[in-house]
Amino acid sequence: MKTITTLITLLLLTAGTLASHAHAEDRYSGVTLIRGTVFSVGRVDPTENVDTGFFVDANYSSVAINAGVGSKKFGDSPLRSDQREDDLSEADGERVNNAYAGIGFGRIVQIQYGYGNHGDLLRFRSDFNYRSVVDFFTGKRTPKDRMTLGDRITFTIAVEQYQDSDEEIFDNATWGVGLLF
Repeated sequence: MKTITTLITLLLLTAGTLASHAHAEDRYSGVTLIRGTVFSVGRVDPTENVDTGFFVDANYSSVAINAGVGSKKFGDSPLRSDQREDDLSEADGERVNNAYAGIGFGRIVQIQYGYGNHGDLLRFRSDFNYRSVVDFFTGKRTPKDRMTLGDRITFTIAVEQYQDSDEEIFDNATWGVGLLF
């Protein structure tokens, strides 16, 4: 009796898994946006008087939702001979780490809410990928396993605004290059 119960349970679980997989495939049938994760590196340009820095991040985007993590290091500006130490910005040499979640249209336009070691923020992001744009306009879908390295190169642009007035010094724009996986 125990064997029959186990067998029926396995059959029901398998049927449920197959049905949910078929439902998920139907949900995205006809969608030509390539879903995936972009790993990016690039330059950070702060809006305040802070030296430029660099960033690394990973951002997943589906058709309408997206999420990611990122880390930025604002520039280390050495003292010039005509400059006092109290003239340096508090953001110089500072590392900023954030996690983001948001909505958008694939990787083309993303609006994200983020939170990290300097409070909450809003981020507007766009990842331009040649293959994604071509697939969108031609109505075709390139399978990920057929994408070349050139198809995966992505250009990333983002603007961040911190919500706390004490953290406005970290408001920034970033631009860089990444790979789509």
